[in-house]
Amino acid sequence: MNLGLNLGEVQILPSTSGITFSLPFSIDNNGYYEIADLNLTTRVTDFNETLIDQTETFVQSIPQNTTINATHTIPIDLDSIASLDYELFLFEDSEFNVEIYIGLNFARAVPVQLSTNATIPWGAPLADFSVGNISLSPLNITHAEALVPVNFKNHAIVDLTGTLKLEFYNDSQSMITSGEIIIDAPSQQSYSDNIIMHMSLQDSSRLTGSVKIHAIFENPMFTLDWWDHYG
Repeated sequence: MNLGLNLGEVQILPSTSGITFSLPFSIDNNGYYEIADLNLTTRVTDFNETLIDQTETFVQSIPQNTTINATHTIPIDLDSIASLDYELFLFEDSEFNVEIYIGLNFARAVPVQLSTNATIPWGAPLADFSVGNISLSPLNITHAEALVPVNFKNHAIVDLTGTLKLEFYNDSQSMITSGEIIIDAPSQQSYSDNIIMHMSLQDSSRLTGSVKIHAIFENPMFTLDWWDHYG
């Protein structure tokens, strides 16, 4: 058969909808017969073996004494990752498991199947996200101003831009105050900024004790909202 199969290094690249894993490969057909119907399939799963993506690359024919070079791309849509099932990937670094299956037909008579496994590191765009201690100061005789520190690390391969809104609620689910900022966090950089919020002096006293935060982050690739406790 004299078949050579080479899998290159996986490259992680930004895309319009999120991130693309790019897997270059080559097939050397140094035998006497054609290789037909080559199919390279990848299955990407998380640590719970939940399927995140399944993608196929098809090469119809590799004639004898021919080498083909191709690239198999695995799209990871951040909008899907932002869904409830995969929300953890936006806040914590992890890795994906990749099962690689290769099927082909030798001389259009003998089917051959190969398989291997790999792991791909995943960097969270909102790693170590935290809301710091609120600083309150009087704005005038009726209202106060609050500075709310927001910190995270963008471990993703893509720059993160968008709008972050924080809403603060008391135990009775009544909103105390809210504010928003424009996020511009380059890839592999730490981000820190303050959200400025205004409220009545009476409402400012309600920020002590048990408070719930509703966070909403929106950008062109995905929308994410989640709840957290403050204090």
